[in-house]
Amino acid sequence: KAHAATGRPGNITVPLSGANLGQSRPGLISLVGGFTTLDDVDALNDTYLSNPEMQKGQMGIDGLCDKTNYIVSEILAGPEFPEGYEATTVSRLVLVAKPTKGQELVEALLDVREKVGGEPKNVISRPITGPIGQFRVTMFGTSLQDIENKRVESLKHLGNIPDLISSNAVRNLGRIVYSSQA
Repeated sequence: KAHAATGRPGNITVPLSGANLGQSRPGLISLVGGFTTLDDVDALNDTYLSNPEMQKGQMGIDGLCDKTNYIVSEILAGPEFPEGYEATTVSRLVLVAKPTKGQELVEALLDVREKVGGEPKNVISRPITGPIGQFRVTMFGTSLQDIENKRVESLKHLGNIPDLISSNAVRNLGRIVYSSQA
């Protein structure tokens, strides 16, 4: 209901497994998309901040969670969903580039995206706040096996990516429980 009220496309995913030892627990993720400019993000924030009912609803959801994060991401390469495609599963891989290697990592991730191909292609994005060298590769699939097949194909094209990242990449898998094309 809260997601639909935004009038924007997106989805809600729930984790497919708990955290691995030593990692934070994966969360429920609500993705609100369809922004073409940062002014569009500002407009949504202005609407939210001027609407006490909207704030109350969001605080109610936040109160059910251990913690909440709000992340605005820059999409470097979008998913390009084919007509009628309905993803059920999402893989999110977070990588952090070594200092001064961010642009090189982006280029390598975009190269893997093109070599793997298929529909939809991987989404490459980065948060506009937080670690400057952090990037996310989001892979959509119609099943866990579909995601695994894409992951295996991606591994064939890694090139020097392992040399460009500063720590182990963290991967989370989610099941899409709500989707809107708005």
